[in-house]
Parts: sequence; structure tokens; C-alpha cells
Amino acid sequence: MRLTRMVMAFALIAMVLAACTSSGSSVDVSLYEWGLDRAPTSVSAGDVTFKATNDGSETHEMVVVKADSAADIPTDADGAADESQMDETVFIGEVEDVEAGANKSVTLTLEPGTYVIFCNVTETESDGTVESHFAKGMYNTITVS
Repeated sequence: MRLTRMVMAFALIAMVLAACTSSGSSVDVSLYEWGLDRAPTSVSAGDVTFKATNDGSETHEMVVVKADSAADIPTDADGAADESQMDETVFIGEVEDVEAGANKSVTLTLEPGTYVIFCNVTETESDGTVESHFAKGMYNTITVS
């Protein structure tokens, strides 16, 4: 009887620990003109839920790519990240059209490495110039171990 209780207790502990480790990590991302903050700055490999909140006044998006830095991301003539030059091993996922004051989430499976999180919205201003949020510095990195 005593052995049965001990086995059941260990089984219960193992199930609780498995549930805790399989739930994945969460990263809060704040989007605003012209920056992007994230917390935490590093997470464990596996499923990671990015919770993007637009704390700015313009519409933003959040893109996740595997790259060591923003300088490693190919850009087009307007300074926006050129997503057409990224294959599925680099372009991991995104949430689009996060309106001011809104939030959206996406869960992505990440392998160990460094990732760049950025806003790739471009808009044409009234004078005809194209404004790239990426070129204005809306990016940051996160480390996955």
C-alpha cells in the first residue's frame, strides 16, 4: 500500500513537471514609433508565443526571422526587409496589421540561435516618400538556447 502511494505520488509529480516544461515560452513585444522592445531577451528552444502589443499610434506588424542581426537581413530600395529573399529556414513567422492599442499573438517553434524581431510596414507619405519602419530602427534580437 505504501509503495503504491509513493509510485502514484512520483507519477503525479512527473505529470506536473511535464506539463510545465511542454507549455513553451512567452515573449511580450511592444511595438511603437520607432522601436520594438521584447521581454525576456532570451528563451528556451521549442514553442514560443510572441504577444505583440501596439503601444504606438500607427499600424505595425511583427516579423520573426533567424538572423544574427538586423544588418544580416536583405533590404529593398526603400530600406524595408526584403522578405522575398528569405526562405522558410530564415522567415519563421509574423503577425500583421496590429492596429494602435491592439495586440495579436503567434506561437512559433524556434531552434537554438539568434532571431531578429522587426516591423516591416512601409507606407507612402503625403510628399511621395516611402517610410520603412524597419529602416527607422523597429527591430531587436532575441536569443534562443
